[in-house]
Amino acid sequence: MIFVMFWFVLHMITNSIKFAGISGKILKSSPHGNFQVVQLSKRVIICGTFSNKFNWSEIPEHQSGFESFITYIGCKSKTEYPKLKNIIQTLDGHCEELRQAKRSLDFPLEFKVRELTPESVKRLVKSLK
Repeated sequence: MIFVMFWFVLHMITNSIKFAGISGKILKSSPHGNFQVVQLSKRVIICGTFSNKFNWSEIPEHQSGFESFITYIGCKSKTEYPKLKNIIQTLDGHCEELRQAKRSLDFPLEFKVRELTPESVKRLVKSLK
């Protein structure tokens, strides 16, 4: 628990975090310090948890200290979604349905992706630049 609080305080002071070698901007942190919303690129945002009390898939990322995370992808339109979904599936990610953006505020739509590894997220950020 002390380790988690150390990470939380350090990241809040710097307002940034490293995830799979990518410098991300912390957009939001939960009041209890259990999760953070991090922008890795204009289109790719993750929500990471330090304790995984939400029972997400256990895919730890060591630089950030996240025990688990979910990825959100910003999408311009319904017609763009199949192309993005295809890219995600080649990285073994599982896409949920397109919805109004809640996390990806630079886009009108977004979708949630589960099961990506940190390395897959890194490759995704590169491919969507």
